[in-house]
This record gives sequence, structure tokens and C-alpha cells, in this order.
Amino acid sequence: MTIEDPSWTPEQARELLGLDEDRLLELIDLLIGYRLLRPSQDSRYRYQASGPESAAVELLEADRRRLQDEQIRMDRVRDELLSLQPTYFSARQSRRNSEAFDVVEDVDLVRLILSNEAQRAEKELCIAHSGGGMSEKGLSRSISLDRLMLERGVVMRSVLQHATRHHAPTRHYVNEVSKLGAQVRTIPVVPRRMIVFDRRVAFIPMEGGEVTQGAVLLREPSVVDNLCSFFDLMWQNGRSFPVDTLNEQPVAKEEIREAILEGLVTGAKDEMVSRKLGISVRSCRRHIAEIMTELKAESRFQAGVLAHKRGLVN
Repeated sequence: MTIEDPSWTPEQARELLGLDEDRLLELIDLLIGYRLLRPSQDSRYRYQASGPESAAVELLEADRRRLQDEQIRMDRVRDELLSLQPTYFSARQSRRNSEAFDVVEDVDLVRLILSNEAQRAEKELCIAHSGGGMSEKGLSRSISLDRLMLERGVVMRSVLQHATRHHAPTRHYVNEVSKLGAQVRTIPVVPRRMIVFDRRVAFIPMEGGEVTQGAVLLREPSVVDNLCSFFDLMWQNGRSFPVDTLNEQPVAKEEIREAILEGLVTGAKDEMVSRKLGISVRSCRRHIAEIMTELKAESRFQAGVLAHKRGLVN
């Protein structure tokens, strides 16, 4: 109404809109509050209208400035806190030297500690990696530290799963570190990840087995010794990872099937079995179907029972 006829009066508005005086005043106050209506500076008119865009700018400008000031304050506090991070890392490292174990949930801190231990390593590095191949980013990050240790004469032994033999980034990584003296073997399934430096300090994933959830650092000699014994057992039962990938011999089908049969006996689901083997769920199910056909089993459970009776799995 104000836009079409700036000379309107409240009386005209009440008549045209069919509103009582209180309701009209309420609506006028609402429009004034939204900056869409304001007292006119022209004495001929009672009110003048404002465009929605200019009203929005005027109404929200104060809030925008407050948010901007708050963002500046938050950035300043963040910078001040992060400036203390080196001191925090140093203090954690000093305390850690005397602790039997430490739970580290910060993944960046885990990487920093691993890097520090890699630089301190003098004799041996033992690595067990579960699941399929690592990401290219993870492998490229590892190879620089591995090279430094190998050049210092540190003995490096890694146990991977058979499935990694078919993972191109892992094959490339193994070729590179093998040239420097690293030794790599594979077994059907690596139950848990672990990294052990000089048989002195060990890193294992937190509950769930995912590195992204952090790691547990162990220094208790008896615990580290047990982990090393477990690693040595995997190493003794492993097969050498072929350095020349062009002449690579495929992983024995029987070894993969044996691992799958163990999963059937324990009632593990296809997704869990495939994840442990580092193969696709589709490939895992194909193997299971072939096993059930050969054993003439009508169910997964029956296949596991028959395999156990025939001595195909412990």
C-alpha cells in the first residue's frame, strides 16, 4: 500500500484490510521491526517503504559484525593454543619414556611418535600389517622413514597378507625397500597390526583395529616380548614376497580357501572374512560357493563342520 500510494492513512488501511486498530498497529510495528517500513521524512506522508534487500542489509549488519568479531576472536584463541603444541608433544614424550603403556587417540600424535621412534631405532623394525594393501599416500609416507632406517643398518622385517601380492602400490613399495635390504613375507591372514622398534617399544591399534582411532604404545618388556614372539611365529610361517612382480607366482588357492574355511567354522560373516583376507566380498563368496559344492554342503555351517571332520582346517 505504501509503495503504491505513499499518502495512505491508518484509517484507510483498516477499511481496506478489514482490520481493527490494535491489529493494524501490531502489523505496522512488525514491518518497522523488519525495516520494511519507517516514518517518512516527507511531512506529506506518514510512512515510507524500504526494499527487502536494503532492509536485510540494515537489519543483519550488526549481527554480521558480531560474527566477524567472534570469528577473529576464535582464530586468535586457536592460534594461541596451537602455539603450545610443541611443548605438549615434548612433555608427552618425556612422560612416555617412563610409562609401561600409553593410549594415544590423536592420529597426528601417533605419526609424530612413530617418526621419532624410527629415527631412534638402532637394530630392528618388525611390522605386521593386517587387511589389504595400504593406501599410496600411506606407503609413500612410510618409505622415506624406512629408507633412513635401512641406510643406518636397521634390520627391517614385514609380514603382510597374501592379498597384498596383487596390490600394485604395495608391490612397488616392496620392490623399493627390498633394494635397500628390507625383508617382506606374506601369510593368509594377519590378525592384528603391530609395529615394534628394537624389541623395546611396540605400537598396536586401539580397540577396533583401525589406525584412525589411535594407537596404544607399549614399553612393558614382558608384553613387548610376547608380541615379538607372535611376530616371529608369523614370520616363520610366511612366504617371501616376490620382488620381481613380472615373475610373481600367484598365491596358492588352497591357502586362501583354508583361511576362508576357518572363517566358516567360527561363523564369521562374508564381509569379515573378506576384510581379513584383503579380498573383495564377491571373490570371497565365489570361493565359499566352490567350497560348498566340493564338500556337497547345503549351508555355510555344514561346510565348516565337514571341513573340520575331514581335517581341512584345525
